Amino acid sequence: MRPSCLIAASLAASVLLSPAFANAADVNPKAGIAQSPAAQPPATAPALSAATSEKVGCGAVLMILGKVADGYPEMFAKQSNGKAVQSMLSAFGFKGKAMLDEAFAEGGALGLTPSQTYEAGVASLLSLAKSEVTGASDANAAGRQAGVALMKRCTGLGG
Repeated sequence: MRPSCLIAASLAASVLLSPAFANAADVNPKAGIAQSPAAQPPATAPALSAATSEKVGCGAVLMILGKVADGYPEMFAKQSNGKAVQSMLSAFGFKGKAMLDEAFAEGGALGLTPSQTYEAGVASLLSLAKSEVTGASDANAAGRQAGVALMKRCTGLGG
């Protein structure tokens, strides 16, 4: 894969993630929100395996990239290799959907709801990506680093 395609995909991911990383430091978004007893996860619910967690998180990221590529073709029309990048991101979206379907089935077999499976997987993947962000000067730099780390982890491209 050409580096320009990986960079475009990484930048698309960083646009989605930089606000999350800017606000993620020691902030619990659920703090102060009372949950009803029915919304609480079961106390004995088994945890997802590392492989399933990564499958959920990567599936979500890839599916979002595919939705961006399919929903906003004008973003790619002006680039010389825009159609190739759009096609690649769209293919990532199909792969992400398949990954999510598999992970939801695995989570369901453990007795987890799709939302519990999704939350656990995305939190795990963001935690891994955040640990790979080093020396970022600001939230945008951290988002770019995280985007590259996610693309490497989720696609196997880039080294």
